[in-house]
Amino acid sequence: TADAYATGLRRGQSEDRQSVAAVEERGRKWKLNPLAKWSAAEVDIYTRAHNVPVHPLYAKGYTSIGCQPCTVLPFDPNNPRSGRWQGKDKLECGIHIQAE
Repeated sequence: TADAYATGLRRGQSEDRQSVAAVEERGRKWKLNPLAKWSAAEVDIYTRAHNVPVHPLYAKGYTSIGCQPCTVLPFDPNNPRSGRWQGKDKLECGIHIQAE
């Protein structure tokens, strides 16, 4: 089994993510957030410069992509994550919520 996993969480994605640490200890595992300090523009520059493949849903207007049940087209052009968890009283899936 793996001792660590990596995410693409960035502090600029939402108010709830502004304090995302680059490395978090999660019980016996480590959660790595290597893009925590990156802006959306920095991700875009890196992606283009290094020919990183992008998810095909971006070409269809999606601006934030997660699992199938929580990803729909955004409804607020000022909020890229407005298509996430639409109609639900939540902002994160279980993998990004610290267990109490």
